[in-house]
Amino acid sequence: MKMIVAIIQQEDMRELLDHLISKGFKVTKLKSIGGFLEVSNIVLLIAIESEKVEDVLSIIHEHAHSRERYVETLPFNLIEGISGFSSPVKVTVGGAQVFIIDIERYVKY
Repeated sequence: MKMIVAIIQQEDMRELLDHLISKGFKVTKLKSIGGFLEVSNIVLLIAIESEKVEDVLSIIHEHAHSRERYVETLPFNLIEGISGFSSPVKVTVGGAQVFIIDIERYVKY
């Protein structure tokens, strides 16, 4: 048995959850905040049989999309000690961070 821990952006949650649930997967979702951009993320916990891992990964890959965002840089140049604003920087965010963990024991009450 495996535990899939998938961190996705809030924007991808509804479509991804709908597809996982429609395929019969049980999902627990937890809200979280990303460290770099401090945007809302969702952590999905999915306990499944080992042979179903690729099915879940396929659904996540199909429905968790990366996107480009512009972020403001720091208003103070820490290296040079000069204050002032710079142009926004384009970064790629989203997609999914997925961890697959062996489950030693699973108990449901």
